[in-house]
Amino acid sequence: MICAREFFDILTTYFNFEGVISVNDIVKDFRANYERGFDFLFKQIEEASPEVWNGSAGRFHYWQHLYHAFACIDFFILPPGQDMDLGPYSLEVVMFREIPKEVPSKDVIREYGKKKKANADAWLDSLSDEDLVKRHEGMSSRSDETISNASVLSSINVHNFYHVGCNDTTLRENGHEGVY
Repeated sequence: MICAREFFDILTTYFNFEGVISVNDIVKDFRANYERGFDFLFKQIEEASPEVWNGSAGRFHYWQHLYHAFACIDFFILPPGQDMDLGPYSLEVVMFREIPKEVPSKDVIREYGKKKKANADAWLDSLSDEDLVKRHEGMSSRSDETISNASVLSSINVHNFYHVGCNDTTLRENGHEGVY
């Protein structure tokens, strides 16, 4: 298995020799998918009819996938020992171990999502290409292994797109086009 430092060295060896990539181009490239994933999540809030919003996407509520994706941003980016901001629900709801009786409005989930994205944006804005290979202290302490900033950024993207896929399936099964 290749470590983050080796990966970074390979990237810089292949791409810096003719000035193809400059400082922060790797972060910039990752950010394009990051923004795309968040755009899709927010579009799914708007696209959901009341039946879809109040219905399920598999075993869980459609809106719960969105709430989970937004809440997990804290899990990915927070430093060690800092508590997640769970918004209106418990960790049990965030992690799909409980299905709440009350369905939140789109406004509640949208505003919560904007807050979580702003936190993630600030974290991402603080990264340089060189920072990608550095240890992310929060994720490393939560997982008991060394996790790089590149892995955290990649995990955010993959996680968001997974939940976009879950909800797009539900949209399509209910006669909507989907956003992806």
